[in-house]
Amino acid sequence: MQQDPLTSAQRLANLGDHAGALRLARELETQYALDGDDGATMLVWVRLCMARWLAVQQEPDRPAALAVLDAAEAVWRSPAVQGSQLVHVLGAELMSLRSFVLRQLGRAAESLAAGEQALDLFTELEQTAPEVLSAVGRVPLLLNRGAALADLGRTADSLAPLGQALDVLRATAPGGHRDIEIELLVLRGTSLTLLGSFADAEAAETEAIALARTQADRPTRHLLATALTNHATTLTRMRRFDEALAAVGEAKRVLRETDGAPATAAQRRRWGMPLSTEAEVLLAQGRRADAARSARLAEPILREYAEHAPLLVAGSLANVCLLIGEAEDDPAYAAEAFERLDTLNDLFPGRYEYWWRRATELVARLRPS
Repeated sequence: MQQDPLTSAQRLANLGDHAGALRLARELETQYALDGDDGATMLVWVRLCMARWLAVQQEPDRPAALAVLDAAEAVWRSPAVQGSQLVHVLGAELMSLRSFVLRQLGRAAESLAAGEQALDLFTELEQTAPEVLSAVGRVPLLLNRGAALADLGRTADSLAPLGQALDVLRATAPGGHRDIEIELLVLRGTSLTLLGSFADAEAAETEAIALARTQADRPTRHLLATALTNHATTLTRMRRFDEALAAVGEAKRVLRETDGAPATAAQRRRWGMPLSTEAEVLLAQGRRADAARSARLAEPILREYAEHAPLLVAGSLANVCLLIGEAEDDPAYAAEAFERLDTLNDLFPGRYEYWWRRATELVARLRPS
Protein backbone atom coordinates (compact mmCIF):
# COMPACT_ATOMS: atom_id res chain seq x y z
CA MET A 1 0.00 0.00 0.00
CA GLN A 2 1.44 3.37 -1.07
CA GLN A 3 2.18 5.86 1.71
CA ASP A 4 0.16 9.09 1.55
CA PRO A 5 2.19 12.20 0.58
CA LEU A 6 1.96 13.94 3.97
CA THR A 7 3.20 10.83 5.78
CA SER A 8 6.02 10.58 3.26
CA ALA A 9 6.86 14.25 3.87
CA GLN A 10 6.89 13.70 7.62
CA ARG A 11 9.20 10.69 7.19
CA LEU A 12 11.62 12.82 5.16
CA ALA A 13 11.53 15.54 7.81
CA ASN A 14 12.27 12.99 10.53
CA LEU A 15 15.31 11.90 8.50
CA GLY A 16 16.49 15.50 8.30
CA ASP A 17 15.52 16.00 4.65
CA HIS A 18 13.48 19.14 5.23
CA ALA A 19 13.90 20.31 1.63
CA GLY A 20 12.31 17.09 0.39
CA ALA A 21 9.55 17.31 2.97
CA LEU A 22 8.76 20.90 2.01
CA ARG A 23 8.71 20.01 -1.68
CA LEU A 24 6.02 17.36 -1.10
CA ALA A 25 4.09 19.63 1.28
CA ARG A 26 3.98 22.48 -1.25
CA GLU A 27 2.39 20.16 -3.79
CA LEU A 28 -0.23 19.20 -1.21
CA GLU A 29 -0.76 22.83 -0.27
CA THR A 30 -1.65 23.66 -3.86
CA GLN A 31 -3.99 20.69 -4.07
CA TYR A 32 -5.88 21.49 -0.86
CA ALA A 33 -6.10 25.19 -1.71
CA LEU A 34 -7.86 24.26 -4.95
CA ASP A 35 -10.34 22.10 -2.99
CA GLY A 36 -11.77 25.17 -1.22
CA ASP A 37 -13.83 24.46 1.89
CA ASP A 38 -13.48 20.69 1.39
CA GLY A 39 -9.73 20.91 1.79
CA ALA A 40 -9.59 23.70 4.36
CA THR A 41 -8.71 21.69 7.46
CA MET A 42 -6.03 19.71 5.63
CA LEU A 43 -4.67 22.93 4.16
CA VAL A 44 -4.19 24.29 7.68
CA TRP A 45 -2.50 21.07 8.79
CA VAL A 46 -0.11 20.99 5.82
CA ARG A 47 0.85 24.62 6.40
CA LEU A 48 1.52 23.91 10.07
CA CYS A 49 3.88 21.11 9.05
CA MET A 50 5.60 23.39 6.55
CA ALA A 51 6.04 26.17 9.10
CA ARG A 52 7.52 23.78 11.64
CA TRP A 53 10.02 22.38 9.14
CA LEU A 54 11.03 25.87 8.00
CA ALA A 55 11.59 26.90 11.61
CA VAL A 56 13.71 23.93 12.69
CA GLN A 57 15.65 22.94 9.57
CA GLN A 58 19.44 23.12 9.71
CA GLU A 59 19.34 26.63 8.23
CA PRO A 60 16.12 27.93 9.85
CA ASP A 61 14.03 30.51 8.00
CA ARG A 62 11.79 31.90 10.73
CA PRO A 63 10.38 34.83 8.68
CA ALA A 64 9.25 32.34 6.03
CA ALA A 65 7.79 30.11 8.74
CA LEU A 66 5.83 33.06 10.13
CA ALA A 67 4.46 33.90 6.68
CA VAL A 68 3.23 30.31 6.30
CA LEU A 69 1.65 30.51 9.76
CA ASP A 70 -0.11 33.74 8.78
CA ALA A 71 -1.57 31.93 5.77
CA ALA A 72 -2.55 28.96 7.95
CA GLU A 73 -4.27 31.26 10.45
CA ALA A 74 -6.28 32.96 7.71
CA VAL A 75 -7.71 29.58 6.68
CA TRP A 76 -8.15 28.47 10.31
CA ARG A 77 -10.38 31.48 10.94
CA SER A 78 -12.59 30.67 7.94
CA PRO A 79 -16.13 29.33 8.60
CA ALA A 80 -15.18 25.96 7.07
CA VAL A 81 -12.55 25.30 9.75
CA GLN A 82 -14.27 27.08 12.63
CA GLY A 83 -17.23 24.77 12.15
CA SER A 84 -15.14 21.58 12.07
CA GLN A 85 -14.39 19.20 14.91
CA LEU A 86 -10.67 19.88 14.50
CA VAL A 87 -10.85 23.62 15.10
CA HIS A 88 -9.45 23.51 18.65
CA VAL A 89 -6.76 20.95 17.86
CA LEU A 90 -5.56 22.95 14.86
CA GLY A 91 -5.82 26.21 16.80
CA ALA A 92 -3.75 24.97 19.73
CA GLU A 93 -1.05 23.71 17.38
CA LEU A 94 -1.15 26.91 15.33
CA MET A 95 -0.84 29.26 18.30
CA SER A 96 1.83 27.14 19.96
CA LEU A 97 3.93 27.19 16.82
CA ARG A 98 3.31 30.94 16.36
CA SER A 99 4.50 31.51 19.90
CA PHE A 100 7.73 29.59 19.22
CA VAL A 101 8.49 31.30 15.91
CA LEU A 102 7.71 34.79 17.22
CA ARG A 103 9.98 34.17 20.21
CA GLN A 104 12.80 33.10 17.88
CA LEU A 105 12.34 36.38 16.01
CA GLY A 106 12.55 38.39 19.23
CA ARG A 107 8.88 39.43 19.17
CA ALA A 108 8.30 38.46 22.79
CA ALA A 109 5.02 40.31 23.42
CA GLU A 110 3.39 38.73 20.37
CA SER A 111 4.85 35.37 21.35
CA LEU A 112 3.31 35.66 24.79
CA ALA A 113 -0.10 36.58 23.35
CA ALA A 114 -0.07 33.62 20.95
CA GLY A 115 1.03 31.33 23.77
CA GLU A 116 -1.87 32.48 25.94
CA GLN A 117 -4.29 31.60 23.13
CA ALA A 118 -2.65 28.20 22.76
CA LEU A 119 -2.97 27.52 26.49
CA ASP A 120 -6.66 28.52 26.44
CA LEU A 121 -7.36 26.16 23.55
CA PHE A 122 -5.35 23.39 25.20
CA THR A 123 -7.31 23.81 28.44
CA GLU A 124 -10.57 23.57 26.53
CA LEU A 125 -9.39 20.39 24.83
CA GLU A 126 -8.43 18.90 28.19
CA GLN A 127 -12.08 19.26 29.20
CA THR A 128 -13.78 18.28 25.94
CA ALA A 129 -11.44 15.91 24.08
CA PRO A 130 -8.52 14.83 26.29
CA GLU A 131 -7.94 11.79 24.08
CA VAL A 132 -6.48 13.97 21.29
CA LEU A 133 -3.77 15.43 23.53
CA SER A 134 -0.35 14.02 24.23
CA ALA A 135 0.83 13.69 27.81
CA VAL A 136 3.48 16.37 27.28
CA GLY A 137 1.42 18.68 25.07
CA ARG A 138 1.34 21.47 27.64
CA VAL A 139 5.14 21.50 28.04
CA PRO A 140 6.14 23.54 24.93
CA LEU A 141 3.34 26.02 25.69
CA LEU A 142 4.72 26.61 29.17
CA LEU A 143 8.29 26.74 27.87
CA ASN A 144 7.42 29.46 25.36
CA ARG A 145 5.46 31.37 27.99
CA GLY A 146 8.37 31.31 30.42
CA ALA A 147 10.90 32.33 27.79
CA ALA A 148 8.72 35.17 26.49
CA LEU A 149 8.13 36.51 30.00
CA ALA A 150 11.89 36.53 30.61
CA ASP A 151 12.50 38.33 27.32
CA LEU A 152 9.97 40.98 28.34
CA GLY A 153 11.85 41.65 31.56
CA ARG A 154 9.34 39.77 33.72
CA THR A 155 12.12 37.53 34.93
CA ALA A 156 10.63 36.46 38.26
CA ASP A 157 7.33 35.62 36.52
CA SER A 158 9.18 33.36 34.06
CA LEU A 159 10.21 30.87 36.73
CA ALA A 160 6.74 29.45 37.43
CA PRO A 161 5.87 28.29 33.88
CA LEU A 162 9.40 26.97 33.33
CA GLY A 163 9.19 25.03 36.59
CA GLN A 164 5.71 23.73 35.76
CA ALA A 165 6.90 22.57 32.34
CA LEU A 166 9.84 20.74 33.88
CA ASP A 167 7.61 19.05 36.45
CA VAL A 168 5.06 17.93 33.82
CA LEU A 169 7.79 16.63 31.52
CA ARG A 170 9.52 14.62 34.22
CA ALA A 171 6.24 13.23 35.55
CA THR A 172 4.74 12.19 32.21
CA ALA A 173 7.77 11.32 30.07
CA PRO A 174 10.84 10.80 32.27
CA GLY A 175 13.92 10.79 30.06
CA GLY A 176 11.80 10.87 26.91
CA HIS A 177 12.45 14.42 25.72
CA ARG A 178 15.97 15.26 26.78
CA ASP A 179 16.28 18.22 24.40
CA ILE A 180 13.24 19.95 25.91
CA GLU A 181 14.39 19.14 29.44
CA ILE A 182 17.81 20.64 28.73
CA GLU A 183 16.32 23.77 27.19
CA LEU A 184 14.03 24.26 30.19
CA LEU A 185 16.99 23.97 32.57
CA VAL A 186 19.01 26.44 30.48
CA LEU A 187 16.17 28.97 30.41
CA ARG A 188 15.59 28.54 34.13
CA GLY A 189 19.29 29.07 34.81
CA THR A 190 19.32 32.27 32.75
CA SER A 191 16.39 33.72 34.67
CA LEU A 192 17.93 32.78 38.00
CA THR A 193 21.21 34.46 37.02
CA LEU A 194 19.38 37.65 36.08
CA LEU A 195 17.65 37.55 39.46
CA GLY A 196 20.98 37.13 41.26
CA SER A 197 20.16 33.60 42.46
CA PHE A 198 23.54 32.33 41.34
CA ALA A 199 23.68 29.08 43.33
CA ASP A 200 20.30 27.96 41.96
CA ALA A 201 21.31 29.05 38.46
CA GLU A 202 24.53 27.07 38.73
CA ALA A 203 22.60 23.96 39.81
CA ALA A 204 20.19 24.20 36.85
CA GLU A 205 22.97 24.84 34.34
CA THR A 206 25.18 22.07 35.71
CA GLU A 207 22.28 19.63 35.37
CA ALA A 208 21.61 20.81 31.81
CA ILE A 209 25.25 20.37 30.87
CA ALA A 210 25.41 16.88 32.36
CA LEU A 211 22.28 15.79 30.47
CA ALA A 212 23.45 17.34 27.18
CA ARG A 213 26.83 15.60 27.39
CA THR A 214 25.05 12.23 27.21
CA GLN A 215 23.49 13.04 23.80
CA ALA A 216 25.24 12.97 20.43
CA ASP A 217 22.68 14.52 18.04
CA ARG A 218 23.43 17.91 16.48
CA PRO A 219 20.59 19.94 18.08
CA THR A 220 21.53 18.75 21.56
CA ARG A 221 25.22 19.51 20.92
CA HIS A 222 24.15 23.05 20.08
CA LEU A 223 22.14 23.14 23.31
CA LEU A 224 25.24 21.98 25.17
CA ALA A 225 27.20 24.92 23.76
CA THR A 226 24.42 27.29 24.86
CA ALA A 227 24.28 25.76 28.35
CA LEU A 228 28.06 26.07 28.74
CA THR A 229 28.02 29.67 27.54
CA ASN A 230 25.23 30.62 29.93
CA HIS A 231 27.02 28.82 32.74
CA ALA A 232 30.12 30.89 32.00
CA THR A 233 28.02 34.03 32.45
CA THR A 234 26.77 32.79 35.82
CA LEU A 235 30.29 31.89 36.94
CA THR A 236 31.52 35.33 35.86
CA ARG A 237 28.86 37.02 37.98
CA MET A 238 30.11 34.83 40.85
CA ARG A 239 33.68 36.00 40.07
CA ARG A 240 34.85 32.46 39.35
CA PHE A 241 36.68 33.60 36.26
CA ASP A 242 38.95 30.62 35.56
CA GLU A 243 35.97 28.24 35.64
CA ALA A 244 34.00 30.61 33.44
CA LEU A 245 36.77 30.75 30.86
CA ALA A 246 37.00 26.94 30.86
CA ALA A 247 33.23 26.66 30.31
CA VAL A 248 33.17 29.05 27.38
CA GLY A 249 36.25 27.36 25.93
CA GLU A 250 34.39 24.05 26.01
CA ALA A 251 31.38 25.70 24.34
CA LYS A 252 33.61 26.81 21.47
CA ARG A 253 35.11 23.32 21.16
CA VAL A 254 31.63 21.77 21.01
CA LEU A 255 30.63 24.13 18.19
CA ARG A 256 33.87 23.45 16.32
CA GLU A 257 33.47 19.69 16.64
CA THR A 258 29.78 19.80 15.66
CA ASP A 259 29.84 22.25 12.75
CA GLY A 260 33.48 22.64 11.78
CA ALA A 261 34.52 26.10 10.61
CA PRO A 262 31.38 28.26 10.54
CA ALA A 263 30.39 28.59 6.88
CA THR A 264 26.65 29.31 6.93
CA ALA A 265 24.67 32.12 8.55
CA ALA A 266 23.18 29.80 11.18
CA GLN A 267 26.62 28.42 12.08
CA ARG A 268 28.13 31.91 12.38
CA ARG A 269 25.29 33.04 14.65
CA ARG A 270 26.03 30.29 17.13
CA TRP A 271 29.46 31.84 17.75
CA GLY A 272 28.17 35.28 18.72
CA MET A 273 27.35 34.50 22.36
CA PRO A 274 30.40 32.32 23.19
CA LEU A 275 32.73 34.98 21.80
CA SER A 276 31.03 37.86 23.60
CA THR A 277 30.87 35.83 26.82
CA GLU A 278 34.56 35.03 26.46
CA ALA A 279 35.23 38.75 26.08
CA GLU A 280 33.27 39.41 29.27
CA VAL A 281 35.36 36.90 31.24
CA LEU A 282 38.67 38.15 29.84
CA LEU A 283 37.73 41.73 30.63
CA ALA A 284 36.85 40.75 34.19
CA GLN A 285 40.33 39.18 34.45
CA GLY A 286 41.92 42.43 33.30
CA ARG A 287 43.03 40.98 29.96
CA ARG A 288 41.75 43.92 27.95
CA ALA A 289 43.53 43.22 24.66
CA ASP A 290 42.31 39.61 24.62
CA ALA A 291 38.81 40.74 25.57
CA ALA A 292 38.77 43.28 22.75
CA ARG A 293 39.89 40.60 20.29
CA SER A 294 37.01 38.26 21.22
CA ALA A 295 34.46 41.08 21.25
CA ARG A 296 35.65 42.28 17.83
CA LEU A 297 35.12 38.75 16.48
CA ALA A 298 31.60 38.70 17.91
CA GLU A 299 30.64 42.15 16.63
CA PRO A 300 30.20 41.42 12.87
CA ILE A 301 28.34 38.20 13.67
CA LEU A 302 25.84 40.04 15.85
CA ARG A 303 25.46 42.96 13.44
CA GLU A 304 24.71 40.51 10.61
CA TYR A 305 22.23 38.65 12.81
CA ALA A 306 20.59 41.94 13.83
CA GLU A 307 19.74 42.61 10.18
CA HIS A 308 17.76 39.35 10.20
CA ALA A 309 16.17 39.51 13.67
CA PRO A 310 16.84 42.94 15.25
CA LEU A 311 14.67 42.45 18.32
CA LEU A 312 16.20 39.07 19.14
CA VAL A 313 19.79 40.30 18.98
CA ALA A 314 19.34 43.82 20.33
CA GLY A 315 20.63 43.03 23.82
CA SER A 316 23.58 40.95 22.63
CA LEU A 317 24.66 43.63 20.15
CA ALA A 318 24.41 46.33 22.80
CA ASN A 319 26.48 44.19 25.15
CA VAL A 320 29.26 43.58 22.63
CA CYS A 321 29.43 47.33 21.94
CA LEU A 322 29.77 47.83 25.70
CA LEU A 323 32.56 45.26 25.90
CA ILE A 324 34.53 46.90 23.08
CA GLY A 325 34.00 50.30 24.67
CA GLU A 326 35.27 49.02 28.04
CA ALA A 327 38.17 47.02 26.63
CA GLU A 328 39.42 49.79 24.33
CA ASP A 329 38.22 52.91 26.18
CA ASP A 330 36.35 53.79 23.00
CA PRO A 331 33.79 56.57 23.55
CA ALA A 332 31.97 55.86 20.27
CA TYR A 333 31.27 52.25 21.22
CA ALA A 334 30.39 53.34 24.76
CA ALA A 335 27.88 55.84 23.39
CA GLU A 336 26.34 53.25 21.05
CA ALA A 337 26.06 50.75 23.88
CA PHE A 338 24.40 53.31 26.15
CA GLU A 339 21.94 54.38 23.44
CA ARG A 340 20.95 50.80 22.69
CA LEU A 341 20.71 49.77 26.36
CA ASP A 342 18.83 52.90 27.34
CA THR A 343 16.15 52.02 24.78
CA LEU A 344 16.04 48.38 25.89
CA ASN A 345 15.91 49.33 29.56
CA ASP A 346 12.83 51.47 28.89
CA LEU A 347 11.15 48.76 26.83
CA PHE A 348 11.93 45.86 29.18
CA PRO A 349 12.38 47.17 32.75
CA GLY A 350 14.73 45.00 34.75
CA ARG A 351 16.00 42.83 31.92
CA TYR A 352 18.94 45.07 30.97
CA GLU A 353 19.48 46.98 34.21
CA TYR A 354 22.92 45.48 34.93
CA TRP A 355 24.37 46.33 31.52
CA TRP A 356 22.64 49.74 31.38
CA ARG A 357 24.35 50.77 34.61
CA ARG A 358 27.70 49.63 33.27
CA ALA A 359 27.16 51.62 30.07
CA THR A 360 26.14 54.69 32.09
CA GLU A 361 29.31 54.48 34.18
CA LEU A 362 31.49 53.90 31.10
CA VAL A 363 30.10 56.91 29.24
CA ALA A 364 30.66 59.06 32.33
CA ARG A 365 34.23 57.79 32.70
CA LEU A 366 35.16 58.41 29.07
CA ARG A 367 33.48 61.84 28.85
CA PRO A 368 36.06 64.57 28.22
CA SER A 369 36.69 66.56 31.38
